Amino acid sequence: MSMTGDNNHNVDWDSAVALSSQSVVTKSAISIPLAQALNQVLAESLVSQISLPPAHTSMMDGYAVFGPGPWNIVGELHAGSYLPYLDSGCALKVSTGAHLPPHCSFVIPSELASLFDGSVASKNSFTLGQHIRTPGDEAEAGEIIAAAGTLLTPAVMGLATSSQIDEVLVYEKPAVAIIVTGSELVSSGTPELGQIRDSLTIQVSSWVEYLGANVSSSINCPDDLAQLKNLISESTGEIIVVTGGSAHGERDYLRTALMELKATNIIDEIFMRPGHPSLLARLPSGQLVAGLPGNPLAALVSFLTIVAPALRGLTGQENYRMTKTQLELDYPCERTRVVPIVLSSGKAQLTEFRGSAMLRGLSHAEGLAVISPGENPAGTLIRILPLPWRIN
Repeated sequence: MSMTGDNNHNVDWDSAVALSSQSVVTKSAISIPLAQALNQVLAESLVSQISLPPAHTSMMDGYAVFGPGPWNIVGELHAGSYLPYLDSGCALKVSTGAHLPPHCSFVIPSELASLFDGSVASKNSFTLGQHIRTPGDEAEAGEIIAAAGTLLTPAVMGLATSSQIDEVLVYEKPAVAIIVTGSELVSSGTPELGQIRDSLTIQVSSWVEYLGANVSSSINCPDDLAQLKNLISESTGEIIVVTGGSAHGERDYLRTALMELKATNIIDEIFMRPGHPSLLARLPSGQLVAGLPGNPLAALVSFLTIVAPALRGLTGQENYRMTKTQLELDYPCERTRVVPIVLSSGKAQLTEFRGSAMLRGLSHAEGLAVISPGENPAGTLIRILPLPWRIN
């Protein structure tokens, strides 16, 4: 049985990524408080509302001085207080971050100061302005500090609030519905004979959230065509992620369900391992359905290949920034292999326990190697696909 639409059968890995990315249109932009915008993507550039820093600022604890020394200590200045003027030959004891009179000559660090009879001298000589941050040395008022398309990480959010920005325009978060299939799966306790613990529900939800989307629902479904078809029909997610049932076995019902729901095929299998029986389809409603294998590592590989590019497109992000690294050992393969790796002396070393049903090798991986078909002798440059919890 096959769905309607173009064939796109057994496509190569790069084509699958491109087809996923092209299957969506970026969502609308909304204005929200900066404090609520973590892990969302800027729909317009951030412009600093003030100079950073806004005033001459001490870079360390010590003594701010003006004119020739030694200097008479006339007071103290700490973060949160301010004095507009300092007489020549005078000094202020200051703490890091204190706003200084703009004409101060320099700051003598505490450990280099010599104190005597209410005065301070320096053990070293300093250049004019040394140890003082000047207004705008990080950003001028009106300067772009983060371009549209930037992910709002804690660091970007800190920069924004320092720049007196309280509201940001970001792309709406997509909603993702998750259906984890498998009559053998149990969510807690000790499985009976023939059963296994469900390790995918907790993972897929996390992958979705790491990539800046919301989980609208997460449901377990036995291997039953009618139930699966009904759950897909009732799902409200813009992307419906179904794990398991994407192959061609007697109890793999996803393709049949999608055919009966009149879905249009976008991707039908990928020339890669693990994750070969992955699929991406569009329902008449416009919702995407991504079919991932039920084995945990294969599910992640499939997710990063056909779900993540669509999520990134919906949230206004470009495709992954993939670095290149040399293979440590020979790795011949007939089709694209996507496998967990660690970096050893700057080279990609495949982890142990990397079977499609295994998670142990993935648990300490630093990325996924995308290894193209061929002989791939040691030293071959391969691409590294970032893991959701290591992206950005």
